[in-house]
Amino acid sequence: MGQSPVNYLCLVFGMRPQVLAESRFFRQYGRQGNWRWAEMPVSQEQTHGVALDTATGATYCTCPFRPRPCVHAQAFALVAQAVAAEVFAPCDELPAWLAIASGAKPTRRTSAPLAVPTFEEERINRAQRGLEDLEAWLDDGLRRGLATAASEDQHFYLTAATRLADASMRNLSRRLRTAGKAFVEHPDQPASLLATLADAAIAIQSFRRREHLSKAQRSDWETFLGFTQKKETVRLHGERLQDTWAIVGIAVEWLEASLRERRTWLLGAQSGRFALLLDYAFGAEGFPPALAAGALVQGELAFYPSAWPLRALPVEALSTVPGRQVRKLPGWSTFSEMAHTFARALTHQPWLAALPAVLQEVRLWRCAKGFGLADKEGYWVPLRNAEAVGWVLLAGSEGRPITVFGEWDGEQFEALSFVCAERFIHLYSICEPSSLEAASSD
Repeated sequence: MGQSPVNYLCLVFGMRPQVLAESRFFRQYGRQGNWRWAEMPVSQEQTHGVALDTATGATYCTCPFRPRPCVHAQAFALVAQAVAAEVFAPCDELPAWLAIASGAKPTRRTSAPLAVPTFEEERINRAQRGLEDLEAWLDDGLRRGLATAASEDQHFYLTAATRLADASMRNLSRRLRTAGKAFVEHPDQPASLLATLADAAIAIQSFRRREHLSKAQRSDWETFLGFTQKKETVRLHGERLQDTWAIVGIAVEWLEASLRERRTWLLGAQSGRFALLLDYAFGAEGFPPALAAGALVQGELAFYPSAWPLRALPVEALSTVPGRQVRKLPGWSTFSEMAHTFARALTHQPWLAALPAVLQEVRLWRCAKGFGLADKEGYWVPLRNAEAVGWVLLAGSEGRPITVFGEWDGEQFEALSFVCAERFIHLYSICEPSSLEAASSD
């Protein structure tokens, strides 16, 4: 071909069919009856089949792109009409992909019935088609550049997200749809969109190397795409851990207009392990009853398979330890410890959105852009919380060092609770009462 995969895809999606109407872009020419066909390589691992019915002028291509006829089929029709008939080698039967599309009856019979793909195989096949489509879309965006992408409307991202949803990749679809909408509304803030596209590119490369992924890494990949695991399977086969758990933070977040997520963070007293309980509410539906922040509970959790396991499920209902509350929290004394741990976590789980962290002996820092936290070494990190949370932290600390629990995303820290003078204060219940009450009362 003389073209790299990226350059070639850029050519396909950026030029007219006449530019592609060259025989060097095709190979494996064949003919039978009125049909002429060939293969069009579009990357090192992907090839499209293209065909022309010389009697009716009908064209066909195995690519997933719309509208029809696609640019590949139009280009091949021009080539098929221009080259000599001898270029197309006579064949006894049509290729399988063309025989199915044309409705032709197979000329051979096989004694063994065709194997019916399993649910897992069918899901992977759908993911492959969706990721190939996504890669072409990403390469096209790479060619045009971020400045051009900023001029697109929301429909541009919605179309790509819909294709991902059709391929059962609902989580990635939602992330792209949300990040695209935010970028259209604020084109001067591309960070969220670029991070989503980078995560998507890692997912594409992971799929190509899936044979080398461990079971835990493959589970992280499937979770990022949006493949769900049954809770019964997790309880039966997931890693189990019995402990006394401190409820160190609860947050409710709107993921979309009709979808809420509740994150409940637990910290094991003996194991020192963090565990995340996730609940979702769609539309007018409510969450299941919430655990009380600051309480201690006992029970066994089953962790979802992951290279950096955090999400878990109670094997049975957790029992509250009567008369006991969180008074102290173990954690890191410097931000560098937190940053190094997050970096190590990303080497295992590249799609980890945030790291749960307890920061000890930190002070509030007020700057022009809001509040931040400062450690004993003099380093500081900005708070992602609303400004009201910073004032609550400042008032609660009374100028003294405090211990703060929250989520670190690599750039900002979202505080969910803090401990000062052995008093546990849950920030979310103070600064977001309506959302938490709605979550707790359902």
